[in-house]
Formats: sequence, structure tokens, C-alpha cells
Amino acid sequence: MKMLYKALFVIVCIALILLLQLGFIFLILALMPSIVAYFIDTDPKRPSFKIVLAGNFSASMPTLMPMIKSALELNHQDTSYVFQNPTAWMLIYMGAAAGWCLVFLCRYFANIVVNMSAEFRIKSLQNQQERLIKEWGKTIAQISANQDPVEE
Repeated sequence: MKMLYKALFVIVCIALILLLQLGFIFLILALMPSIVAYFIDTDPKRPSFKIVLAGNFSASMPTLMPMIKSALELNHQDTSYVFQNPTAWMLIYMGAAAGWCLVFLCRYFANIVVNMSAEFRIKSLQNQQERLIKEWGKTIAQISANQDPVEE
């Protein structure tokens, strides 16, 4: 299966070289943060790489689409202006940086949301337990050794 992916990757690269020509070099340079993320990510499913690739690729698409369009129409377009445009490079690498921010910040955000949800559930169950004890008395309460009994 791994050989199939490698063969497919080589075929796609050859097709892109023929289609984009100089645009393929632009694509390699634009996706450099994603290539680095591939080698840094040690997880077998590579989730960090996928997130960085999504941000990086989506940021490079507005610059890459005119190249693809002209290649499909069999018109030669001068792409040297793209290599000299610092704004395009800044936006492309900011997309990769946004992917890295998602990788590092989402775990903290998820931790906060899960903790808040658990605290809300605990408080809700404690309120329900207090209500039941008030209604039925202390005989139905199962109080652990480290918990104070709820007062009526």
C-alpha cells in the first residue's frame, strides 16, 4: 500500500511539472512549511501535518489558480512576478502559521471546554442530589468518607 502511495505521488508530481512548469517550483516553495511539518510530525496518522498542509495549501491557492487556469488553456503565463511578490509569500506562510497555531492552541481550547462541561455536569448533579435529599431525607443519600453530609 505504501508503494502505491509513492507511485501515485510520483505520477502527480510529473503531471504537475508538465502542467505548471515554473509554477511547480512555486508550489514546492509555497508548501515548504508543510513538508517540514511532515518530517517533524511523529504520529503515524500525522494530524499536525494535515492541519498545516490545509492552512498552507488554502493560502497558496489564490496565487496558484491563475497558473493552473493558464496551463489548462495552454497559454504560457509569466510567473516570475509571483516569485517577486512579498505580499503573496507573506500570505502563503501566514496560512501555514495559522495551521501551526491551530495545532498548538486547539488542545488548550478543547481542555477548557471539556473542563467547563464537566464542572457544569458536576454542579448539576450536586444540585439534583441536594434536591432529592431535601425531598426524601438523608436516608437515601450515599455519602462517601471524604464528603460532608448535605444539610437539610
